[in-house]
Amino acid sequence: MILGIYQPNDKHWENIIYIGLGFILIALTEISGETNLRLFLPLLLIMVIRGCLTFKRFGSFIVAGISLSWFLGSLYLLVKNSFSNLNVQQVPAIITPGIKPEIIYQLYSNEGQLKALIINMAINITILFCLITVFVFVLVNALMSEYRSRQELGTVNKQLRKYALLIEDRAMLQERNRIAREIHDSLGHSLTAQNIQLANALLYLRSNLDRAETFLAEAKKLGSHALQDVRHSVATLRSDPLQGKSLKVAIAELVKDLEYRTEITFHYQSEIPDLLPNETTSTVYRIVQEALTNMIKHSEATEVKISLQLVVNYLEVQIQDNGTGFDPQENTTGFGIQGMRERTTALGGNFNLISLPGKGCHIIATIPLVDKL
Repeated sequence: MILGIYQPNDKHWENIIYIGLGFILIALTEISGETNLRLFLPLLLIMVIRGCLTFKRFGSFIVAGISLSWFLGSLYLLVKNSFSNLNVQQVPAIITPGIKPEIIYQLYSNEGQLKALIINMAINITILFCLITVFVFVLVNALMSEYRSRQELGTVNKQLRKYALLIEDRAMLQERNRIAREIHDSLGHSLTAQNIQLANALLYLRSNLDRAETFLAEAKKLGSHALQDVRHSVATLRSDPLQGKSLKVAIAELVKDLEYRTEITFHYQSEIPDLLPNETTSTVYRIVQEALTNMIKHSEATEVKISLQLVVNYLEVQIQDNGTGFDPQENTTGFGIQGMRERTTALGGNFNLISLPGKGCHIIATIPLVDKL
């Protein structure tokens, strides 16, 4: 009863001492001679239950095995002792508690019948104890397994809630980055082109007024387009930037528009199928658009080459200019370059930028098309 008040913690050595002390107390009770089977069996069953509560399946199995072995050994010694001192007074203590010895003596009057009765009842008691032990072992282990499962489930739920919050934060950050890329790609392109038109208008303002008006009108159109992008940027984030056109045609129109607005010569070559996944076409279009915008803004190039090819199971995009170039190691914070790299990586592709001061810039993006065509 005292042991039942205290339940050890998860330290393995304390659990062993706790169970060992229980067996020691049972042994002292048995040695004192004040116990019999009616008290001895419940004590061993209590140890089986405590073993299941204290240890996991393997440890509780050992405790149950010790209890069962102890019972069989004690029963064997008791039967052996009864055979050595066989008399009618000792029979009830072993096999038939509550029955008067005189009745047993009348039914089993000779020594052989008494021994047979003792053996028979010992076997029955053994079977009964084994069945009870197995039942208690299975029942308590099932209850403890359910209890531990609930504890583990609670712990897992707490971890999942933490992970969910972490994933939500990361998803929110990724969504913000994606929105920033979309606004940068669409609005940045329009504003860059508008800046070029305004610069051209200033250039021809005194010498050729008609040409300047043409550039101003184009700048106004670009300003309206940029304003529309700002107003509808969030609503159109998931829309198709190609507006239903094929990738080949959309880039051709982009190149034609830039060629009209700038003095750069563009060489565009496309050897790709018309039917491509929407996600791939949108990503490639944004990469080409951003690359051309950066080249117009920073490279001072006079010639740009654009190539789209299908190489094995990859879509290869190459954009190369003859501009001033730069050192990629010293220009790692460019949002446009970062956006192109992130878009390519998101589709499992590779993004490479090769540039040297005075040697122009060469961008190569390869996007896998396995299981997408």
